[in-house]
Amino acid sequence: MMRKLIGTVVIVGICLFVAKKVNFFSYAGTLWSQAKKEARLVVPTRFEIERIRHEIAALDGDINRMIRPVAENVAAIKRLKVDIEKGQARIEEQRGDLLTMTRDLENNATQIVYGGQTYSAERVKAKLDRDLASFKRLEANLQSQTKLLDAKEKELSATQEQLSTVIAKKREFEVQLAQLEAEAETLQISKIGSKPNIDDSRATHIAASLSDLRNRLDVETTEIELANGTVVSDNIPVNQRSQPKMDLNAIRAYLEGKATTASNGK
Repeated sequence: MMRKLIGTVVIVGICLFVAKKVNFFSYAGTLWSQAKKEARLVVPTRFEIERIRHEIAALDGDINRMIRPVAENVAAIKRLKVDIEKGQARIEEQRGDLLTMTRDLENNATQIVYGGQTYSAERVKAKLDRDLASFKRLEANLQSQTKLLDAKEKELSATQEQLSTVIAKKREFEVQLAQLEAEAETLQISKIGSKPNIDDSRATHIAASLSDLRNRLDVETTEIELANGTVVSDNIPVNQRSQPKMDLNAIRAYLEGKATTASNGK
């Protein structure tokens, strides 16, 4: 019972450990993906354009590496075709000789003359047997070469198609990049004519710094005046000049004509 309990605890612990590991790697992968995405967003447009242009230019190296095997395959196919043609010619030549010996032996002749020399039928039969075996080997070799040629031609066709695709993609990428670069330049020109994006926090900091400097200079000026005893209070409140008090009785007398009468009586 105790062993089963210990085994269960160990299994549960392993499962928890694995689950934590899986979660950790999942979180790490998500964070890395998010970091790469945010990093791409902060990359300047001009830098990103140059980076993509560099990647497109690097396709030339890939194309060159693809061209070499294609050229080698073309050369191998040419050599193989020459060998097949020679093999076919040799087979046809041997076929004629074999047919000649076969017809001569079919006549039940005891001696056969070739090139002005007489050969026994047994010797001709032996030669026919050897040459026929050689002929069959040549046929088998020719069949193998033909199959190899077919395979190489298919491989060449696939490689050439792949090469053409990469070249076409490179040209397409160049056109797309040129279009995007033109759009980026248009946007840049539009930004120049639009309202500039001012950093308010920086402007506020500069204004505060200028104010602090103005206050510092005022304080230093006052300190010097106090030290020299030249500070005199000349703050005359000119804008607070007292107005003459209005004489309402005089106004009333003037309006009632009393002021004029009094003036005449005098």
